[in-house]
Amino acid sequence: MADENTTPTSAAGTAGNVVPQPAGTTTNSNSLAGDDTAPTNIGKFLLNWQNKIEIATDGLDNVNDITKAAWARLAAGINNLTPAENDTTANDEYYDGEGFGTSDVTSKRYQFTVAGHRVYGDKAQDYIASKMLEIGDNLKTLMRVTFADGSQVYGIVTLTNIVPAGGQPGAKQTFSFVAVFNGKPKFVPASANK
Repeated sequence: MADENTTPTSAAGTAGNVVPQPAGTTTNSNSLAGDDTAPTNIGKFLLNWQNKIEIATDGLDNVNDITKAAWARLAAGINNLTPAENDTTANDEYYDGEGFGTSDVTSKRYQFTVAGHRVYGDKAQDYIASKMLEIGDNLKTLMRVTFADGSQVYGIVTLTNIVPAGGQPGAKQTFSFVAVFNGKPKFVPASANK
């Protein structure tokens, strides 16, 4: 039996892993024990739970000053965030290409697909679900995504493909939507947020 006053170790090393620590032991930011923090990485890989997804529940009311927007975090029940560039390309072949073509990106419609399980009473989910029958500007609002490294993407989005509920009888209800940026979103590098 291990001595209660020793710190458990692993032969493979513990960088980025959760390691149980006895009470009073100094812990690092990757330990759940002692300081009640979740691991932020596994080895050199940042974990996705650190991504922060926010939606403005006041629509376009504060589009010119995002610090005044009524932000609500999308986290409870959410288990997937997938960005897509949605490129439009011009594909051409030229005589000097010897039968091979070229591809140029001429525009993008940057978007995020957000999916998970429906949590009733969650401010962000309730706001998005309430828009399922809307059209036009009623589907536009602000969205901000802060990635695990601290960089941010934000701007006006159109809420599309809203799935406010559904699934099998014995399963958790599904929830998903696609947020498509209107024009070029703003990007803030990680270094500017530190």
